[in-house]
Parts: sequence; structure tokens; C-alpha cells
Amino acid sequence: MFKEVFANMTGVAVWPIIAMFIFMALFFAIVIWAVRLDKKFVHKMKNLPLDSEPLNNGGDRNG
Repeated sequence: MFKEVFANMTGVAVWPIIAMFIFMALFFAIVIWAVRLDKKFVHKMKNLPLDSEPLNNGGDRNG
């Protein structure tokens, strides 16, 4: 049944190509963003779980 439906559809072959281009654009955008990150920020975020000093965001979420 599905084979007959897909065989009669026109323009279906373009969707995988569009999906591939969207994926590639998103992938390369994320790679470029990751490469351009500030190294100090990355180091700070990397050590954040091990930091014993509490964060002071200017407000308390618990009340």
C-alpha cells in the first residue's frame, strides 16, 4: 500500500535533500560557534561543577 502511494507522489525526492542541507547548515553553525567560544568562558564552565564557591546571581530562586 505505502509503495503505491509513494510511487505516485511527485516531488518527494527533494525533501531528503532539503533535510540534508538544513542538517549540514545547523551542524556547521554549531561547530563554528563552538570554535569561536571564549576560552576563559569554556574553562569557567568546565570547572563550575567542581567549584565549591556558590554562585551569586543577584537573586535567590528559593524565595
